[in-house]
Amino acid sequence: MAASSPPRKLLDLIALVDNVPLSFETDCHPYYRLHFAPDPRTYGYVHPDTVAVMPWPKAFSVDHKARTVTLGVPPAGLTLTDYANEAFQQAVNIAILEDVFPILHQEHSEYFLVLGTRQFVRVERYAAPLFGIATRGAHLTGYVRAPDGSIRIWVARRSRALFTYPGKLDSTVAGGIKASDTPFDCILAEATEEACLPETLVRASVKAVGAVTLANRSERSGLVHSDVLYVYDLEMADDVIPTPGDGEVEEFVLMGCDEVRRRMLAGEFKPNVCSVMIDFLVRHGEVTAENEEDYVAICQRLRRRIPVPTSWEE
Repeated sequence: MAASSPPRKLLDLIALVDNVPLSFETDCHPYYRLHFAPDPRTYGYVHPDTVAVMPWPKAFSVDHKARTVTLGVPPAGLTLTDYANEAFQQAVNIAILEDVFPILHQEHSEYFLVLGTRQFVRVERYAAPLFGIATRGAHLTGYVRAPDGSIRIWVARRSRALFTYPGKLDSTVAGGIKASDTPFDCILAEATEEACLPETLVRASVKAVGAVTLANRSERSGLVHSDVLYVYDLEMADDVIPTPGDGEVEEFVLMGCDEVRRRMLAGEFKPNVCSVMIDFLVRHGEVTAENEEDYVAICQRLRRRIPVPTSWEE
């Protein structure tokens, strides 16, 4: 597969991480659909190579003709929560023990929620892309407004010791949302741990401002998964300075909106963070229909329909 062209404009930055077509929900060949019987909806898209080598427990059935992987109906006396969580865990445990997938790093990880199920279902974070499920993240953009009305954003630089995207620029605060947590739980924990922001300040001043939705196919692995990124704004006084607190952030840098835009296009930001930053620039009037020819397309792409359910429907 040829390498992607370097980003030339904001829409290119979104397309780098939101590269699954809207038609994928109806035509996902050659991926297998992940179902939880008797629910006919698709909760994930599993790569055929993954299907072939995953140590599927008996709770799952694979239909190669229909290209589906289906978790069976829970036996009498078992809830979907108990049955699904145990089935996923069995598969992950064996995959880690036998080192089947490099993405697992031969270690266990925190649990993420499987969105849209009728009961609580979870799967380990590293394994989530193997099952093609949607993952949840939360991003906080801390910013300072100057007397002239201009905005400067506190940008984090990721530690160079991190396994993923070392040294890249990042949201002020961001993290994956644990299965049992709410997005705000995540923001509160990460803001106090990563940036040493006072909990009282975050609780009093942070604003929930929506969710960015993306669907990504990895060029390297071919794995497909969706992202739901809950976004928050925090306007900060000049004397409130975020400080690295947990070893994941090297430094915080205050940048004007034009500099953020320039450095995103230069490839200095963690890829999925660009969509969050662009969303911020749109909402704060820095990117408008008057100064951005792709304005409507950008707004549509930031909140696209993803090909998996996000809530339970009877």
